[in-house]
Amino acid sequence: MALILGLAFFLNLAIGTLLEIANLRLGLVAAQMLFIAGPALAAIRWFYLDPRVVLPLGPPAGRGAAAAILGTLGLNHLLNIIGSWQERIFPTPEAIRVFFSSQFTYRNPFDFACILLAFAVVPAVCEEILFRGFLQSGLVRRFESPRLGVALTALVFAGFHLDPWRFTGVLVLGLFLGALAQSTGTLLPSMMAHALNNILSITLASTSGALEDAPASLAGAVTALLLTVSALVLLRRRRA
Repeated sequence: MALILGLAFFLNLAIGTLLEIANLRLGLVAAQMLFIAGPALAAIRWFYLDPRVVLPLGPPAGRGAAAAILGTLGLNHLLNIIGSWQERIFPTPEAIRVFFSSQFTYRNPFDFACILLAFAVVPAVCEEILFRGFLQSGLVRRFESPRLGVALTALVFAGFHLDPWRFTGVLVLGLFLGALAQSTGTLLPSMMAHALNNILSITLASTSGALEDAPASLAGAVTALLLTVSALVLLRRRRA
């Protein structure tokens, strides 16, 4: 696991960065496919792993799909509120804020769809293959503890992004995605939730200019909390 994860990290940081400098959108898609999902898929063949265990892609039950959607809608809003509060005490450097805001500006609907594909959908699928698929399944088997496997995977997932300003949010998201994959027995709900979370964040950033500028209200926060709790209840019933 350490070998594959290290390989993914090194290739993505070194070659992937060069590809993204040449062309950010195409480079990001190529880096995600080759250096994030690629090592995990190669490991299945190299180490004779069971793809049904590492990459379970069966259709989720209705509760699993509902938990993915409801939980993502609620959690995304809650994380935006947390991010807004965090920006007041640990603000993101202005240069980074401006850079990412510029990437989410678009000329027309087709251009916006390309942004969502490159920054939301492709990373969601590829990162779930590596983290919730390869890494989490391995850690759960290694420690014989689903909870520990989910927690360690979320921690590595957050650190992998090399973003101290978003570490807490990515960690919480990773815990939710891990719970989805573990409870439903398939990666499709976590892929769907990951992509939906990215789409919501990018849409908000492209309309408000920055995630921390999003308006927050008590009613919105309570609704988001109820949605998140409902998703967790659905997952517990699914597990039972």
